[in-house]
Amino acid sequence: MPDITHFLDIEEAPARGVELDPGIYVEPKDKLPDSEDDRQAEWVRLMRRHAPQCLVFAVPNAAKRTRWAAAKVKREGLFTGFPDTGILWADGHAYAEWKNGREGPKPAQIETLNWMHSRGIPVAIVRTPEGCLAWLRSIGAPVPHLVSKSREG
Repeated sequence: MPDITHFLDIEEAPARGVELDPGIYVEPKDKLPDSEDDRQAEWVRLMRRHAPQCLVFAVPNAAKRTRWAAAKVKREGLFTGFPDTGILWADGHAYAEWKNGREGPKPAQIETLNWMHSRGIPVAIVRTPEGCLAWLRSIGAPVPHLVSKSREG
């Protein structure tokens, strides 16, 4: 089992001015109207239908909760800033943080992505299903070339 104790050293409220490691892939901003949730849901649909050799899962960090529920999930291991989705396949894994066309990552997300990247864990900030699929293919994930319905001609 890998040693993850260093993960506990990440501050959940990092100082302002934290910069994303330049080695992390960031899909360029766009002017498409789709929300972050819609983009991620479309990608999940494509992956589950066309890439069954991959296990795709969401990390519901952004869910709205009562104080009691928030404290409970934090005790259970919720970590602020962890990427939105994980992808597992026979010989690899990767994690994608989803954003809409205009926004960038929050400081806690930058800190977590930097921590993961510095330890050789593939991470990216993605905005479109096609962008995420292209990034995954570039790191060796067994995913086909697909176009989401919202972008078909």
